[in-house]
Amino acid sequence: MFAFIEGVSGVGKSTTLRLVAQGLREAGRSVEAWAEFDFANPIDFYCTAYLPAVEFAELPLRFPGQAEALRRHAVPAGEAVLVRYYDGDTPLFPEPLLSELAGREFCYHPRRAVPMEAYTAAYRAVWKGFAARSREDVIYLFDGSLLHHPLNDLLRNYRAAPDAMAAHVRHLLGALGGALWQVFYLRTNFLPGQLARAHRDRGQEPPTDGELAFWRERAARDRYVLREAVGTWREWDIDGGWDEAREGILHALI
Repeated sequence: MFAFIEGVSGVGKSTTLRLVAQGLREAGRSVEAWAEFDFANPIDFYCTAYLPAVEFAELPLRFPGQAEALRRHAVPAGEAVLVRYYDGDTPLFPEPLLSELAGREFCYHPRRAVPMEAYTAAYRAVWKGFAARSREDVIYLFDGSLLHHPLNDLLRNYRAAPDAMAAHVRHLLGALGGALWQVFYLRTNFLPGQLARAHRDRGQEPPTDGELAFWRERAARDRYVLREAVGTWREWDIDGGWDEAREGILHALI
């Protein structure tokens, strides 16, 4: 079972994921859960380089001392290979290889985005590969990996139209094959206040007018993609807290 907790920035996806994972484990269920920016997330990426397979094959020849590390941090992605080069704030490679990989950033503010078709193809290959390895007795719980991060990339890096975003998400869900999946969406009617509180809790500066405009647009895109690509999802208003969402998600998954 794949379970996706979604919503715009600041609505408490990571908090809800943590509470739901704890509740599932207390109920005796086997759970693997990944929060936002988790280096170990098998289907979501940040600080990850995109290289065509033939170019990746050349790297160990140019950097023989890093051959094992390259192999360890590489993720096959169809005709390409994705290479994670940071774990949080910790670089995984020395210079000059680190800078070369950063210059090939795949999705998180890339210097030069790969073609959108290549972006979708790589993600679809990764999702398909992980689904093939997944176990039926495990609940795989993800924070923002279906809508939040991909739609951010598509909007920021490609200015993709809503139909293109929906098509991308349909590709991801289709890559899961026969695996069961559910989508849980957290919404707020007070986005400026919720986002300001999230920034404050994270020790960040208050959101700018530009950031608020971006997240309003993202919220509208979420609604469109949910209708057009997901079709069936469960939704909770979190303005009064996360208890109802936690209990509802647990009830749906146990």
